[in-house]
Amino acid sequence: MLSVANVRSPSAAASYFASDNYYASADADRSGQWIGDAAKRLGLEGKVEAKAFDALLRGELPDGSSVGNSGQAHRPGTDLTFSVPKSWSLLALVGKDERIIAAYREAVVEALYWAEKNAAETRIVEKGKVVTQATGNLAVGLFQHDTNRNQEPNLHFHAVIANVTQGRDGKWRTLKNDRLWQLNTTLNSIAMARFRVAVEKLGYEPGPVLKHGNFEARGIAREQVMAFSTRRKEVLEARRGPGLEAGRIAALDTRASKEGIEDRETLGKQWSEAAKSIGLDLAPLVDRARTKALGRSMEATRIGSLVERGRAWLSRFAAHVRGDPADPLVPASVLRQDRQTIAAAQAVASAVRHLSQREAAFERTALYKAALDFGLPTTITDVEKRTRALVRSGDLVAGKGEHKGWLASLDAVATEHRILSEVAAGKRDSSRVIDPQKAAASVQAAALTGQGFRLNEGQLAAAQLILTSEDRTIAVQGIAGAGKSSVLKPVAEVLREKGHPVIGLAIQNTLVQMLERDTGIGSQTLARFLGGWNKLLDDPGNVALRAEAQAGLKDHVLVLDEASMVSNEDKEKLVRLANLAGVHRLVLMGDRKQLGAVDAGKPFALLQRTGMASAEMATNLRARDPVIREAQAAAQVGDVRKALRYLKAHTVEAKGDGALVAAETWLALDKETRARTSIYASGRAIRSAVNAAVQQGLLANREIGPGMMRFDVLDRVNATREELRHLPAYRAGRVLEVSRKQEALGLSVGEYRVIGQNRKGRLVEVEDQRGRRYRFDPARVKAGKGDDNLTLLETRKLEIHEGDRIRWTRNDHRRGLFNSDQARVVEIAGGRVTFETSKGDQVELRKGDPILKRIDLAYALNAHMAQGLTSDRGIAVMDSRERNLSNQKTFLVTVTRLRDHLTLVVDSSDKLGAAVARNKGEKASAIEVTERLKPTSEKGMKAIEPKPEEASKAEKELTLSKSKTLDFGI
Repeated sequence: MLSVANVRSPSAAASYFASDNYYASADADRSGQWIGDAAKRLGLEGKVEAKAFDALLRGELPDGSSVGNSGQAHRPGTDLTFSVPKSWSLLALVGKDERIIAAYREAVVEALYWAEKNAAETRIVEKGKVVTQATGNLAVGLFQHDTNRNQEPNLHFHAVIANVTQGRDGKWRTLKNDRLWQLNTTLNSIAMARFRVAVEKLGYEPGPVLKHGNFEARGIAREQVMAFSTRRKEVLEARRGPGLEAGRIAALDTRASKEGIEDRETLGKQWSEAAKSIGLDLAPLVDRARTKALGRSMEATRIGSLVERGRAWLSRFAAHVRGDPADPLVPASVLRQDRQTIAAAQAVASAVRHLSQREAAFERTALYKAALDFGLPTTITDVEKRTRALVRSGDLVAGKGEHKGWLASLDAVATEHRILSEVAAGKRDSSRVIDPQKAAASVQAAALTGQGFRLNEGQLAAAQLILTSEDRTIAVQGIAGAGKSSVLKPVAEVLREKGHPVIGLAIQNTLVQMLERDTGIGSQTLARFLGGWNKLLDDPGNVALRAEAQAGLKDHVLVLDEASMVSNEDKEKLVRLANLAGVHRLVLMGDRKQLGAVDAGKPFALLQRTGMASAEMATNLRARDPVIREAQAAAQVGDVRKALRYLKAHTVEAKGDGALVAAETWLALDKETRARTSIYASGRAIRSAVNAAVQQGLLANREIGPGMMRFDVLDRVNATREELRHLPAYRAGRVLEVSRKQEALGLSVGEYRVIGQNRKGRLVEVEDQRGRRYRFDPARVKAGKGDDNLTLLETRKLEIHEGDRIRWTRNDHRRGLFNSDQARVVEIAGGRVTFETSKGDQVELRKGDPILKRIDLAYALNAHMAQGLTSDRGIAVMDSRERNLSNQKTFLVTVTRLRDHLTLVVDSSDKLGAAVARNKGEKASAIEVTERLKPTSEKGMKAIEPKPEEASKAEKELTLSKSKTLDFGI
């Protein structure tokens, strides 16, 4: 693992880092060694001398000059602490295999040289503006330490990067370390990838890949590891609650000063005795590894060249090679190369598919990290080389302009072009529902009759577009609270009068119910609607299927609500189906500034940018309180700090756990006010913490109960399709749900508990509900889009009481229970629980009913669940330390749900404002990142068509993606 911290005191750092080295007497260079080109340019090489190190941390250079601004405090440097996982510390320091220390040191040095090349920056003034300049040089003091604060074996290296670098003009300046902080987990992945390759060569078997590429050694049990991890246990036992702050408080409260070690020999004996007391005999593991390494060395001598050894390795893993070898990302030519090149090709191919499911484009460094974290035997050098090869071949397209350093797959580019082309194909391909001269009067009359008020200017413009456009697909861009439902109700009435049935579509069931309730339009989820036409989408040339779709949908108007939350994959299916079936109108309705899809793409925003027919509704009709209205308006235009200023009197800065403060605030309300007050959390972690705190408060107040039931529930693991093709996803205790028979895996429909990996670490072992065990190779899961028949779930204990508010986390159509819909626990008795659904129906379930595994408490909702919902009052919880969730889109959705009152609970208003202002939360577009848009054409579209050779290649890729791809040894 890697932790990053700024060095505070030069002198203290110099004395601290040079001490605590078990091997200092044996190898003086390891006690402190200069690394980096900046150090070399400054004449600092070899062993680190405390005096020179201290001076450099003060900003004083060997030639007598200095860096920094006079009169300002100088930041001494940045400490990157690389810590090897505990089992390897035990083998190195207790088992006395010094080869491991050398291997980890080399891995750390490789990561540091990569950081020097990719993260060394400074600030310069250019044309009156401060700009960032890459420098490519660092001065690093590398120190080996081998104990933690509890004097337990803990091999780690402090890489202390001095706050100095040389600019391109030769001038020495202070180092801008932002990039080092941003890439800290990537640096750990780089080091662990190199270390994995090294320990395999040393004869050890690496265990399953963990977060950020970490892995333990096979043969050492977790209980034995934890016996030497009392520092970690102190932190875990000191946690005070589930919130974000709890772990940080615990770590600081239990932190003791690190004392010097006087007798190394005695400490070593204590470690050996402790290992013996828990039955940990490391000598056989070390001996076996040395013997195995010697055997491999002799085998390598016999076999010969690297290429031949690569082929021999591939033949040993032949059992893992499955399917059609026509994977466009792993061409056959690569499979004739050496072992690490083959592994790099597979790792990068997997990383492209993994990242492309969530984002249409991504940073190149994100691709590197994802590839390394799959745990295949490869290194950063091989991964970079393979990535460059894919860019040259055109399978990956490089970003341009502000997105330099980004990549998009050719498939993602082609998908977005197809969406734009389908919408363009529908231009002038429909007809007006009503004469433009009569449209306004007709819809206003319907609004007055049905709702008692007239539509405003923006609403009327949207209604007229829907009724009078000649384009098949159109967009209605409406800010939060613009009254989109108020438009749809009278428009739907006019459409039905003119013989055009309306079908409402939404991404989740709660929005489906709201759409039906507020507009009277019969609605369903987008997934269910598209699923009903899967055969046609898979075989668009089938005349019979197309005729069936046209007969069922030709005169219909489809209305997609919250269109910003629909991915490229689903949007492409929808616009293609609209054209194939010849629907009269497809209305995409939403707000491009609110949250996007979980999966890749932002097609709603992209289509608007490319000039499709659209109307805009820009008046907020939701907020009734003037302060809330002003705050929402500021958030809508991205002025977060202004919004927070308006909300200052409504903001509570939680000194401890924000989730607990939010729960207490809600519990302090009277029951009537509670019923009108929703709790909104930025993400799942805070939502869960709020739910638990509210339930505990209600229980303490005796407002829920006395009936109670405990059981295990299943939460979906956020894993991509590609992750399901790799062993690390299948952690022991998880549950694999198979929704369609998987012949390639030998699994039928049902739930399987994951036992773990087999002894050789190549197969997943699972157990069905009858206790029968199965083994399968996850590499046989089909690669690419479309296979969503496998779901990984996590087991969690849940306790519910009479009176609790819950929500369903999956559908049970037969009993009218829908994902995300809420219910109330009415009674728990006799092994049964009775719920009252949102429609007022009562459902009685026995303990053990499968649907009881799919519930959760519902006192708080996260932002993705809340989009599209409205409440009179609200309590919103955000935390600046949730870096990915502290963004402008989450903030906008969170603060625009309310009509009358908002209480905003934050860790720090200033920190949240800064974090949100920096992070727009934008989804990526492949053709925006690669700058493949052109000015508006006469038809109002800006999209350019792919070049002929690219179109041909994209079509070939589309064909290949429907077949199984070649994989090995995943």
